[in-house]
Amino acid sequence: MKKKLNILLFVFFSVVAFAQEFKVSVSVSATQIQGTDKEIFVTIQNILNDFVNQKQWSNFHYEDVEKIEGSITINIKSRPTQEDFQGDLYVQLRRPVYGSAYTTTMLNTQEKDFAFKFIEGQNFEFDENNYTNNLISTIAFYLNYFLALDGDSFAMNGGERYFQTCQNIVSAAQRSANKGWKRAETGNSNKYWIVENFTNSAYSKIHSVWYKYHRLGLDMLSGDDQITARNNILQAIKDLRSVNMERSGLICVRQFIEAKSDEIVNIYKSAPANEQTEIINLMKEINPTQTAKYEQINQNTNNNSNSFNNNNDVNSMRVR
Repeated sequence: MKKKLNILLFVFFSVVAFAQEFKVSVSVSATQIQGTDKEIFVTIQNILNDFVNQKQWSNFHYEDVEKIEGSITINIKSRPTQEDFQGDLYVQLRRPVYGSAYTTTMLNTQEKDFAFKFIEGQNFEFDENNYTNNLISTIAFYLNYFLALDGDSFAMNGGERYFQTCQNIVSAAQRSANKGWKRAETGNSNKYWIVENFTNSAYSKIHSVWYKYHRLGLDMLSGDDQITARNNILQAIKDLRSVNMERSGLICVRQFIEAKSDEIVNIYKSAPANEQTEIINLMKEINPTQTAKYEQINQNTNNNSNSFNNNNDVNSMRVR
């Protein structure tokens, strides 16, 4: 009896020790496709949910309240052949804020014209150094990008190992015929340039942006020293300006702004006038096309946000 109990305890603690990192919902829709077998889309969705949420993606233990939340949505628009699918991919990453019930958006982006092959019964395994197909490599890339941004938000350069994995995935995908992986493609918004921005020493301050904004800023807003918390957020935005001054139009800057601009407005609506003026000028300099949004900061100085009220259910720090 004792031996059986020991075995059960071993199994239990083994499962706990290797608890998965993600709580990410994956959805696959195909409302625009008529006259085809809809079960294939359910199959893809189920396989991707298992791939994302049941696989171990790091060597660290994540408590349930620490799990990285987000969503991956594939909106399939066409099916040229039985094995080929084309559509749009949407990815969002969220992070719980320490000591609060608030969850902050860290990534909210999309890939247009996302194409992939899927054959029922195919081997759905991931190897960062070998390109298998566009679906597996793309999903794996974003999951490691999630881990990288999450790591950077908890410790200075905390996401370095995951950015390296992203770089390995991109390198392996250079032989792919699918778009989204190569330097020479039109624009600078694909997965190649995401990795380039975060591993280029010229833009190294982007890592301090994520750390100062989240760990030294948002995570402190529910405490007693909100002035210091807002000042740290301000310093993060100054670092973002420095990165932007190195080269305008960087995807690392654009994605940060897309995820954080509304949040920054809400944080500083209740700040003193001098802080409001400084953050408005900084944001208008970095993101001039959204000037009207940032001018809302000082239009209602009595609108105190309570998004960061204390909540002991979210109280652990994921420092790796």
